[in-house]
Amino acid sequence: MFRTSLLTALLCVSAGCARVPTVPVRHVVGSAEAPTFRISQGKGTAILLVNEETGARAASMGILELQAGAGVPEHIHEHSVEMLYVEEGGAEMTIEGQTLPVKQGDAVYIPAGTRHSARIPEGAQSFRAVQVYVGPGPEQRFRQGEPVKPVTSAP
Repeated sequence: MFRTSLLTALLCVSAGCARVPTVPVRHVVGSAEAPTFRISQGKGTAILLVNEETGARAASMGILELQAGAGVPEHIHEHSVEMLYVEEGGAEMTIEGQTLPVKQGDAVYIPAGTRHSARIPEGAQSFRAVQVYVGPGPEQRFRQGEPVKPVTSAP
């Protein structure tokens, strides 16, 4: 029995089943210290709060902010579930070809492998949502945007 357990553990480690954090786990991450990037052709920002860089291996969490006229082109996260909680404003989301309005207080669930996009109509109020990926990684695409410099207050 012991030999079987040991062999299973060794196979699991060599195959990547046992993931050892490569960075210390940060239990609290303030939004002021989180990396922020301009997205959607300058009409939005993504704040990367919790992810593998903060020691979270199973999921990531960030804040997505989009202005009127902004959009997120259709895409798929093959291995990650995406969930959104809309804090402010609204959007038109298209999920697997079906356009759905989302508004403040709504939660959105997008299974892995599902085509989806979002659009903030012209003249609409800005949109802000908490964004969670179960199976982190998709949030890293936001790093392609221009880093937003932290605002410093005058003494």
